[in-house]
Amino acid sequence: MKSFFCFFRLLLHTLGAFVYGTVVYPFIDDDAKNRYVQKWSKKLLDICGVTVKIVNPELLSSRALIVANHVSWLDIFLIYSVVSGHFIAKADMANWPMVGWLSRKTGTLFLERSSARNLKSTLETLVKNLQARERCIFFPEGTTGRQGKMLPFHPNLFEGAINAGLPVQPFALRYIDRNGQYEQAVDSSGDISLAQSMKNVFNSDYILAELTVLPVMDTAGMHRKTLSQQARDVIVSVLPQEQPPAPENRGNPPETARDRQDAQP
Repeated sequence: MKSFFCFFRLLLHTLGAFVYGTVVYPFIDDDAKNRYVQKWSKKLLDICGVTVKIVNPELLSSRALIVANHVSWLDIFLIYSVVSGHFIAKADMANWPMVGWLSRKTGTLFLERSSARNLKSTLETLVKNLQARERCIFFPEGTTGRQGKMLPFHPNLFEGAINAGLPVQPFALRYIDRNGQYEQAVDSSGDISLAQSMKNVFNSDYILAELTVLPVMDTAGMHRKTLSQQARDVIVSVLPQEQPPAPENRGNPPETARDRQDAQP
């Protein structure tokens, strides 16, 4: 019953955005558009029962390429509730219900990762937007990952910040329950559909979305692979990761005593 009520409220919220986006949005200036998207995103999170906490807001840079770990479909709205900017997203997101429409309206750049030509064009547009004093935002993992198991970062788009001569600013996103543990209801990785993930969120009794703003990273003289790894390391440093189980020692020979050397074959 709770999930149905939340879905109905979200549907009305989205329909309102469609009307506003068609009648008013095209005719207002960028500042007004950004305020509307921020307000709309905050309301969406409220409808979903998500409480938002921002850590280190004073570190937020007005000019940077923002990168964040990717956990859920909620991530876009969580970030939009804090900052304005142009997202760079995978091409199939353009067809997602609700998310795709908002993404197109807010000037998202859609990237076809399998196309080198499209990547080059996206990179050129990214540099142009950054140089025009506009924030750009993307998820370097390329897809959603389960909390505590962050995926490797794709380095290609980090080249945009290097070419634009602007810093990278990492965001660390996490969703926790009342006990401070990772809230699994937000998980949209693997085979979990968007509909199922939304239902899980609606049925959760408490979700705290925590966005930690991390210090900017200078890109001067950096290589994109090094930069992407450093950005990932900084995010991992504030997000507890699951540790792999210790390997069993069954069947292995005992360790050699410190005062003895292994016998030569």
